[in-house]
Amino acid sequence: MNADDFWEFSLALYCREAVAVACLSLQDRRGADVNLILAVCWLARSGYLTSEAALNAARQATDPWSEGILKPLRLVRRRLGAEFEEVAAADRQSLKHGLLAVELEAERVSQQKIAGAMAAHVGALSSEPARGLATAGLDLYLRQLTNTPDAQDRTDLEAILAGL
Repeated sequence: MNADDFWEFSLALYCREAVAVACLSLQDRRGADVNLILAVCWLARSGYLTSEAALNAARQATDPWSEGILKPLRLVRRRLGAEFEEVAAADRQSLKHGLLAVELEAERVSQQKIAGAMAAHVGALSSEPARGLATAGLDLYLRQLTNTPDAQDRTDLEAILAGL
């Protein structure tokens, strides 16, 4: 479970516009952790099914970091785009760019935490295709977030799975 491999995989998958839009939709609507979504996909691509124990361990390892660091950074960066019109646009853009760099580094740290936490809960390699493994893992994570997934949740998951 190499966290650097996880990061490289995540960058490649997330750079697909439909995947990014779907991940952000799940983040904003359901409170999903994009890094956990990406971790499920990474494990699936590596031939592993994400278990409930792996998800729980990852959430326990990363929730304090997410609440204390990632979410506040994201909030400030987003507010710079929507508020403070009295500040010159170039200054707001410069600040947003700097915050994004810090936020991305914090996301990488989060992924290290996730990879470390999930490592103890990875089972045997599966011969099932990555899409099937990812579907099962993402469905499990979505059920942890909401008892009643809606049509938008399914559309978002399909967009992510199509990126695999």
